[in-house]
Amino acid sequence: MSPIQTQPAPRKTAQEYSVSARAPGDLSDADLATCVEIVRDGGAVAVSLEKLQNARMLAVARKGGVIVGVGSIKRDRPDRPADIARKSGFGFPKETPELGYVAVASQHRRQGLSHQLVGTLLKAMPGGFFATTDDKHMMKTLSGAGFVRQGSEWRGRRGQLSLWLKQPENRP
Repeated sequence: MSPIQTQPAPRKTAQEYSVSARAPGDLSDADLATCVEIVRDGGAVAVSLEKLQNARMLAVARKGGVIVGVGSIKRDRPDRPADIARKSGFGFPKETPELGYVAVASQHRRQGLSHQLVGTLLKAMPGGFFATTDDKHMMKTLSGAGFVRQGSEWRGRRGQLSLWLKQPENRP
């Protein structure tokens, strides 16, 4: 009698998800509200519907038409880069856009969606960016996307924040 062979449960793959870049105005209020809830559930940052509506660009991950992840290129805030440069002790151009609000619904984490969200945003808006995080998984995502940790850490709302910079791609 041969032993019964069991197959492992199929693992969700990134192919089950679609990720696209959108202007905030391309999303419905209900979609934006879903994005706000996903970011809030992540617990890293305070976000509002107005903040997402004013973002320069959003990346949205969907599974079966349902939004399960979001990332953004935040709106221009002229004082923000200078404040982060001061806190980190590392200067960078004040016109550098900020990548942020990268969050995935808890039941869809560990599927590579944060990498896809960040990659989609970087393709949609080529150039240099800065980001801040205290999350080890986000640090890995940023590093994989070409961001480099710079300066010193500083105390954030829930942990030690660090500055991450991505230089613009040199295009021939």
